[in-house]
Amino acid sequence: MERPLKLIVEDILFGPLLLLVLLSCALFLMFRQRNENKLSFRILLGGWVFLLLGSNTLFFQAISYPLKNMTPKSEKKASDAIVVASAGVHGSGAPTPGSTLRAHTAGKLYLEGQAPLVIITGGVTKPYFPPVNIKGMAIILQGMGVPSHDIIIENRSADTYSNGVETSKILNRLELKSVLLVSHDYHLFRLVSVFKKLGIESYAFSANHSYPKTSIPWWRYFDWANFNRIQTIFHEYFGLLSYKFSGLI
Repeated sequence: MERPLKLIVEDILFGPLLLLVLLSCALFLMFRQRNENKLSFRILLGGWVFLLLGSNTLFFQAISYPLKNMTPKSEKKASDAIVVASAGVHGSGAPTPGSTLRAHTAGKLYLEGQAPLVIITGGVTKPYFPPVNIKGMAIILQGMGVPSHDIIIENRSADTYSNGVETSKILNRLELKSVLLVSHDYHLFRLVSVFKKLGIESYAFSANHSYPKTSIPWWRYFDWANFNRIQTIFHEYFGLLSYKFSGLI
C-alpha cells in the first residue's frame, strides 16, 4: 500500500531531512565568511556532520555490517525449549516493542512445534512487581495460544551473561539439553556464544528474520530512529568486546 502524500510530507517536515537541508544552506551561506566566524561555523558544521551520520540509514547499515556477518544463521531446529531474551518491560508491565517482537516470534515457533516449552529469560526485573505471569512477554505468548503451563519466566537475570547462567539452572533442573534461542539479529552472536560457553546445545533464530524486509523510501533514508539504532549497535560491540576480554564468551 502506498503511503498517503500527507504522511510523506509530515515525514519530511518533522524528520531530519529538512533540518539537514536548512543546515546545508546555512553552511553554504557562511562559507565565505568562515574565517571571520570560525566558532559559529565549526559548531554548525559539527552539528551538520552529527545529524548527517546519526540519522543516516546507510551509515547505520555500514557500521552494523560486521555484526551482521557474525550473526548465526537462523534455523528452525526442534529443541527441548525455546529461550527468548527480554528486550525490556515498561513500568506498567507492558513489553517494549523489541520484547513484543521477540515474544511473537517465540510464540510462532512454539505453535509450529519447534519445542514444547518457552523460557523467557530476563522476563521481568525491578521495579516491576508480581504477578509476573500477566506482565511483559508472557501475556503476548498466552494471547497467541501458548498455555501458561508451557511458559517459564526467569526473572533473576539482568544482562546477557546472567541470562545464560540463570537459564542453565532451569535447564539442568528439568534435564533439558538443547535450546532454540530467540532475539534480534544484532544480539544473537553474543547470546549464542554465552550459552555455548556454558555447555548448552544452542541454535539461533532472529526475531526480525521472520518478517519480510520492505524497501526504504528515499525520504526515510534520514530518520530520527537511526540514532537509537546506532546506539544499540555500539552497545552490542562494547558488550562483545567486554565479554571477550573477560572470558565470558
